Amino acid sequence: MGTKKEKTPAVLCLQGGGEMGLANYTYEAKFFAKNGIAALVCDRSGSGLSKTKKSWREQSFKDITNEYFELFGWLSNQAGIDSNKVGLHGMSQGGRLSLNMASLKPNIIYFVNAVSGPTISYKENQLYALEKYFQKQKINSEIISNALKTWEMYFNDIANGKISMKTLNMINELTEDAPNSIYKPENSGELPIRPQPEDINFSIEGDLDKITCPVLLQYGQLDILVDPIASLALIPNKSNFEIKNYADTDHSMNFKNGDINPLFLEDKLIWIQNIIDKK
Repeated sequence: MGTKKEKTPAVLCLQGGGEMGLANYTYEAKFFAKNGIAALVCDRSGSGLSKTKKSWREQSFKDITNEYFELFGWLSNQAGIDSNKVGLHGMSQGGRLSLNMASLKPNIIYFVNAVSGPTISYKENQLYALEKYFQKQKINSEIISNALKTWEMYFNDIANGKISMKTLNMINELTEDAPNSIYKPENSGELPIRPQPEDINFSIEGDLDKITCPVLLQYGQLDILVDPIASLALIPNKSNFEIKNYADTDHSMNFKNGDINPLFLEDKLIWIQNIIDKK
C-alpha cells in the first residue's frame, strides 16, 4: 500500500458462485497488485478463515452485495489507499454483483472489471448453462427439451416459494425417461437452500444505464456457463463501457489447450493503466 503522502488505488475482488475456494480468485488479485493497485480478496461468509456464523450458501445476491459494500468501505478507509480510486473486479457471479454494486452506488465505485459476468436473470443463465451441459453430454434433443422445461418449472416454483406437484411429476417422468443420464432437480417438495427464491429472477437489466464509472467487460465466445451473447445484448451503448469478447476462449478465459488467452491480461492492463492515469 502507499504512504499517507502517496495514496494507492485499490480493487475489491468479488468471487464467483459455486464451491470454488479462495485460491481460485487470487490470480487476478495478484495481477492487480503487481501493477500498482492494492487488491483485496476474502473468503466468503462461513468458509475458509471467515469467522462469521453466516453462510454464503444461505445468502441471497442482495445479502452478498451488502457484504461486499461493507468490504468496499473497509478497503476504502485503509491508510495508504486513495479512497477516491477504489474499484471492483468480479468473475462470473462476482461480475454480475460488481455491476450491480456500480448501479446501486455509482458515486463511490471508481471502475468495474467484470469477467464472464451474466447480466441476464439467474434463471435465464442457468437454463443456458444446463442446455450447454446436456449438449456436451450428447443427450437426445427431446430429453434435453423436457429437462429444460422441468428445470424452468422448478426455478419458477422456487421463486414462488413452493414446489408444486406438477413439477414433482415432471421430475419423476424425467427420471423414468433418463434415469442415469440427465442432471435433474431434486425430487423433493422442500425448497433447496440455494438458489434463494429472490435470486431466481435477479437481473441487472435496466440498471446498467445507472453506471457512470469506466467498465471493462470481458467474455469468452466459448463460454458454456454464462451466455455471452444474451449478456452483451443488455449492455448500454455508452462511452464508459468497453467490451471484449474473445474468440476460442472459455468461461475462465482459457483456450481449449488450457492456456490463458494473453489478450485477456493485455487488454486488462492497458485499460486499467489508462483509467488510473486519466483521473
